[in-house]
Amino acid sequence: MIKELRILMLEDTAEDAEFIERALRNDHIKFVSKRVEDRTGFTNSLHEFNPDIVLSDHSLPQFDSLSALHIVKENYSHIPFILVTGSVSEEFAVKCIKSGAEDYVLKNNLIRLPSIIENALNKKDLKAENLVIKNLNTKLNSAYEVIAQKNKDIIDSINYARNVQEALMQRVVDINDYFSESFVLLLPKDVLSGDFYWVRNIGERTIIAAVDCTGHGVPGALLTIMGMNILHSAVGVHKISSPPAILKFLDEDLNRKLSHRGGGKIINDGMDMSICEIDRKEMIITVSGANRPVYIIRDGELQSIITDKYSIGSGDPAKQFDAKHVPIKKGDMVFLFSDGFQDQFGGPSGKKLGSAHFKEMLLAACKENFAGAEKRLHTSLKEWQGNEEQTDDILVIGIKI
Repeated sequence: MIKELRILMLEDTAEDAEFIERALRNDHIKFVSKRVEDRTGFTNSLHEFNPDIVLSDHSLPQFDSLSALHIVKENYSHIPFILVTGSVSEEFAVKCIKSGAEDYVLKNNLIRLPSIIENALNKKDLKAENLVIKNLNTKLNSAYEVIAQKNKDIIDSINYARNVQEALMQRVVDINDYFSESFVLLLPKDVLSGDFYWVRNIGERTIIAAVDCTGHGVPGALLTIMGMNILHSAVGVHKISSPPAILKFLDEDLNRKLSHRGGGKIINDGMDMSICEIDRKEMIITVSGANRPVYIIRDGELQSIITDKYSIGSGDPAKQFDAKHVPIKKGDMVFLFSDGFQDQFGGPSGKKLGSAHFKEMLLAACKENFAGAEKRLHTSLKEWQGNEEQTDDILVIGIKI
């Protein structure tokens, strides 16, 4: 109960009011009271006295408890109303309670009054708390609707961006135009991918790149667009065709684009990638790369071709990229890939798959026939991953010569 109650008494007999007050003091209830005995005094006091509770007699000259109760419920519904009267029928008491009174008590039996008041005030506090909660829920629901709409707008934008990204990437059938058997396993961690593949055919030579941009999702996807545009510019506009020269052009152009010329600050984001030129006439593959190797499987044996140990971009100037020329023969299988596959957590210990296990999976996937290699590789990855979340974007390109 609050420290000191403000009690408004609707009572036309002063002696009865004193009798009620005495009963409350005997129960150690601290209060201040105001007695009124007509409609005008009652209505004014509800506003001016600001009571915590109303104790009302039933029958007063030209005014009664039901009329008083109606005024309270119409304009001050938070104030508990208790009927305190000399005599009243049970039917009338029930009518008052149904109309909104908290309870009733007879003047000749006030022993229940303190507990009735306490219960009424507890209910009042509970109603106030419920009202606060209701208002908060209303605000939360409104906020949720705003968030849900914004989330939908974001998802719609990302899905549209995915369509744009996929349209800019060559179709897998474009690779199949140059090689009878090939696959691209591209599994974005999010809707948008930070990994991408790129292919361009020049006569009897085909240039293929597997690129892993810094980050994934939207930031990674933005870098993929830049990377694709620069590669198209290098080969299509500037007619650069050797893998190391393409890497150097890509590195220099990306560094320029990511530099803030005003302050000289450079964004240390970039790309790891491997790029191959496959000469189908001379049967030679030229391999270059930035932090990504290339694997060749021949007669059940896997050969790893190591590339340079620095990234494209990243603000490092004057990089020089090497090229390795490897003879190939019909039936060889060439693999370019990002680090997402081997970095995937899983297995019985929840550890990274690792390069050694990745090589084993590639050999196993290609052992029977190349046609089902992509499906077998994907199945092996899912079995390893289990219930773990996907760690990063995953890209594996497989080509059979």
